Amino acid sequence: MNVLSAEKVNDLLTMDETIRSIEQFYLDEGQGSVIMPDRMHIEDGNNTSLLMPSYYGDYYATKLVGVAPDNTSLGKPTIHGLMVLYSRQTMEPLLMCDAMPITALRTGALGGLGMKYLAKEDAASLGIIGTGTQGWSHLQAASTVRSIQSVKVYNRSQDKVAAFIERAKATFPTLHIELASPEEIVRNSDIIVTTTTSEKPVLPELDAESYKGKQIVGVGSFRPAMQEIPDSVLTDADEVYVDAPSAFRESGDMIRAQELGVDPEQTLSLQEIIERNHRPQNPEEQSIIFKSVGAAIFDLIVTKALYEKIR
Repeated sequence: MNVLSAEKVNDLLTMDETIRSIEQFYLDEGQGSVIMPDRMHIEDGNNTSLLMPSYYGDYYATKLVGVAPDNTSLGKPTIHGLMVLYSRQTMEPLLMCDAMPITALRTGALGGLGMKYLAKEDAASLGIIGTGTQGWSHLQAASTVRSIQSVKVYNRSQDKVAAFIERAKATFPTLHIELASPEEIVRNSDIIVTTTTSEKPVLPELDAESYKGKQIVGVGSFRPAMQEIPDSVLTDADEVYVDAPSAFRESGDMIRAQELGVDPEQTLSLQEIIERNHRPQNPEEQSIIFKSVGAAIFDLIVTKALYEKIR
């Protein structure tokens, strides 16, 4: 069995490869072989344990993750976990690795696919609220699917946002990147990404026109009590999409959106977007929300791509 560190995973697999692996999964025939039980949530105060099994093709995988939002104040990552890939036929373990880079890559890739299909083609400016692991993965993803030229970022921690900007300047030397307020991010970004675990909206209450021509990629809210997008933005959105229908059960943003009139039955999932090659008709004039909560099958697909690359 191969055992890979987080550093090795990031060295071996690019964001572009990750995006293409998930996209190809939906374009391939044979999804009937998928088994994906609902992930198990165990809440322990502010912390959440997640057990995420899935089966696809020749593989079985499981991810065990712990999410501790208060780790930010301790200077530690919010998410820790392990990812294990098995042979579906023999149940032999094939690969074990740190789950954090797998989670970051697949979550960034899901957001990236949302941007690829739903954001306006000439989107060149990106705003990120929350400069942790997922903020970074969505910077990678946006830069992969669109010609991003400028980036504005916000985080409550000045040290964290300063480190993010320094890393981004070193990794993407042609980008103009700077600190900005949430209001400045909304007014000056074509794509707006939220990656926090906040229970109160982190996007500002602005007039509806301020959100026109923009795509919001909501990433952080994965529990019913969490809501990053304010009611007014959910209500005024011209189009709402999700990566998976489970978003309407798991995310406070989508639970609230449903209460405000968004119909889950009329909301396209990422699978439907890709299979239909769906594109909004007038993204330059619309406010578009893409909500991502993730699912175990995406972790399997990415880990499969990693395993088959090194095999």
